[in-house]
Amino acid sequence: DMKFWAIDSPVMRVLGRLGDIIILNMIFVVGCIPVITIGTSLSALYAVAMKMARGEDPSVWKEFWKAYKRNFRPATICWLVMAVIAILLFVDFRIIGVLKRGSESMYSIMRIVLAVILGMWMLMFQYLFPYIARFENGIFATLRTASRGSAYSIYDRDRRLKCRIAHLNIVHIQILCDRKYYMGVLWICGTGICTGVSPVQDF
Repeated sequence: DMKFWAIDSPVMRVLGRLGDIIILNMIFVVGCIPVITIGTSLSALYAVAMKMARGEDPSVWKEFWKAYKRNFRPATICWLVMAVIAILLFVDFRIIGVLKRGSESMYSIMRIVLAVILGMWMLMFQYLFPYIARFENGIFATLRTASRGSAYSIYDRDRRLKCRIAHLNIVHIQILCDRKYYMGVLWICGTGICTGVSPVQDF
């Protein structure tokens, strides 16, 4: 019984990690409150989660705000770029609804085109903020790398550790650790944003 409650016992380590994850989620939500800093908060969340995945035991509060400050400028700008694209896509989907009453074929073509662009946006989104959390690079270089990563993932048939999550309502992150790999499931409160986390061995 004493071993069961020992600080270094497997059960206590799991409970400690769960506590860190809960704290990380709460800090993440606080960091998202200004809205324009959602990208910054995401990159900080990924930075801490990657350290957990590597078997490190970081101070969640300290490491989160350290990464938050470090990634503030690139992550905020990239988030605003992605948000503007998402808004434009939403407006375009609304506009093409007018075509449905005129030309059904044109409406179908435009809807497919926009759906493809939306799919690329979603794939790019899942690479962008983990990349910012892991590397320091220029904004255009970061966006270019994320777009390449999304294009590569389309042809990547061997990796099945990708999540597609839509219309999400709560914040949750799961970490599956195996030295080289970690997979997270990120649920963003009240945003309805589609996102996911891929294996980070390439990061």
